[in-house]
This record gives sequence, structure tokens and C-alpha cells, in this order.
Amino acid sequence: TDACQAAGYLDMDVVKLGVDLMSFNGSKIYGPPGVGVLYKKKGVKLMPLLYGGGQEKGIRPGTENVAGIVGLSMALKVAQGQKDEENRRLSELRDFFIKGILGKIPLSRVNGDLQKRLPGNVNISILNVEGEAMLLMLDEYGIAASTGSACTSGSLDPSHVLLALGLSHEAAHGSLRFSLGRQTERYDLVQVLEILPKIVEHLRQMSPLELGEDGFFAS
Repeated sequence: TDACQAAGYLDMDVVKLGVDLMSFNGSKIYGPPGVGVLYKKKGVKLMPLLYGGGQEKGIRPGTENVAGIVGLSMALKVAQGQKDEENRRLSELRDFFIKGILGKIPLSRVNGDLQKRLPGNVNISILNVEGEAMLLMLDEYGIAASTGSACTSGSLDPSHVLLALGLSHEAAHGSLRFSLGRQTERYDLVQVLEILPKIVEHLRQMSPLELGEDGFFAS
């Protein structure tokens, strides 16, 4: 299982989860970038991707990044120690933000369950506007977000995950993902709630799309 987004937020007890392999990285928990963890259950066989040198039990050659390993260990310790308090704080901010978006922007909806989601995850779709266009305008205000479409892969296809949730192609292309973290304060979200509705209104005036509320779902 890929637990990069779970580290610091969810229970990562490999015995309870029953996983054979689990991975997570340092940059997602405010640790050093370029270092990660792979848990391997006893008895699971791995084939090396790189050859040469007998380090790391013949699975991977090279010299261990000791500083990175220590930094990741400390980052995980801090994240796990703050987990309960930070989860409560982020969940409150997330719910405030979602309520604000749905209240201020017509034809918007939350993607995924309202409760069964990561504390800092806000994924929304806004009809009759492209996610890429919203990102570009948000960036002008110094607001970082991402869209569900695979823009960085050179593909114009919408997120297969959002399509699997039943969204139409149009709704999936109009998705935005905001990630809240340790430095996120209520003030930051209030600022976004002031700016985003104006951006959406501006873009809709230029959009040829005029989908109704049922346009969120694939027919």
C-alpha cells in the first residue's frame, strides 16, 4: 500500500492493516525530501531493480543516506506525536472550507465522502469552468492548489479516480484539490473564499458550457 498521504494522519500499524508492503516518504511529513521508507513483511521476496554491491542485503547498492534517514525518523516521530491534535484542527478547518465553497459557489460539489477522508483533504468540482484555468488564476494570488486532470503527464484525460466515483468528464475536468497542513490557518481559507468565487464567476462568463446540476454525474 502507498501510505505517503497517510503518514502522520492515519493508523499505520502494519499488523492491523495486514499489509505485505508499505511505503511512505519524508517530504509529506515535513521531513527531508528524497528519502522514504519501504516496510517489507517477513517472507515477502523482492527482486532488485539495481545491481552491484552487496549493501542492503543485495536488494539495492549504494551508500545509505544517514542524515536523511535520521531526519525522516524524527519527522515521523513528531508527526505521530501531534497526530490527534492536528487531525482535530485540520478537520475543523476542512469542514469550514468545504461549507464556505459550497455556500459561495453555485454548481459546486465535494468529491468523496464528507467524513471518510483525510483531515486536510478538500477535493471539489465546479461545473462550467476548467480546473486548469482556475489554477492559473489562483496562482496569480499566491494560492497553491492542484487539479484532478492529469495535466503534468501530457494527457488531457480527467482523473480516473473521479470518473470511478461517477463524475462526468466535465465535472472531473473542473476539479480542484486543496491540501491543508501545519501552516494552514483559518485566515488563509477566508482569503481563498474571497478570491475563488470571483475567479469562478469571471471564467464562467467566458465559458461555452452551461451544464445543470446533473452535469456532475456521468450518464
